[in-house]
Amino acid sequence: MGIFRSIYLNLSSEKKLRKKSNKMLSKLKKVGFYEKEGTKHMRLANKYNDYVNAIGSKSANKLPKRKHGWYISKDD
Repeated sequence: MGIFRSIYLNLSSEKKLRKKSNKMLSKLKKVGFYEKEGTKHMRLANKYNDYVNAIGSKSANKLPKRKHGWYISKDD
């Protein structure tokens, strides 16, 4: 991952990252995975994974917690 993309992923809002990742997903579906374009697909897939990981790291603090750990529903 390049330094500029790393900075962009850290500074952008979750909404912008989700919008960009949706565009990348549609590009991935359009490219498909063929032998000739396999490297193009892998580059897009790696970028897409970076965006998804950045979204996940930004939304990790929004999960409900309790004193003893993560929230577990009592429906079980």
